[in-house]
Amino acid sequence: MKNLFLVTLLILFTFSSFSQAFSEKEMLNALNARKIEMDEGNGDGVFKAQHKSTKKWGMYQYMYEGVDTKELVPMEYDSLKFIPYNGAYSVVYNNGKLGLHLSRWSFGDGAKQSVPCLYDEYKRYKVDGSLYIAFSKNGLWGWVDWKTGEEKTEFITKEADDLPYPTYKQ
Repeated sequence: MKNLFLVTLLILFTFSSFSQAFSEKEMLNALNARKIEMDEGNGDGVFKAQHKSTKKWGMYQYMYEGVDTKELVPMEYDSLKFIPYNGAYSVVYNNGKLGLHLSRWSFGDGAKQSVPCLYDEYKRYKVDGSLYIAFSKNGLWGWVDWKTGEEKTEFITKEADDLPYPTYKQ
């Protein structure tokens, strides 16, 4: 009797798993996408999709039923990086320049592109427990408020580590 119960449980689990399996073909159709790349690092159902005609990338989270997804980053970018686990933003790229898109997990409905794609490089700093991000533009570094995109200093140093201590509140 115990074995019959275990076999039945195994069969139900197997059918349940298959019915909720991610169907790449269906997802491509639903999103009008030509390519999908899964975020294998987190296992949270997040993937990037590239639009068929515009070739722009966006990011989505599979909700584990059919083709139900949550848009995390719209299909507006030449490329983008996955949002790190519990991350506050994704790095997005257009025309060879980078910007930031705030994470839906951290900012809810306020998730949006906060830093325009104007910069060449970025470097993160933790200062007194707060995250600050320096950006490079035309070979020079300056501080940019990563939540608003406001340039907080002039771009004056050739190395990010030579920037003056950030004096604005993040």
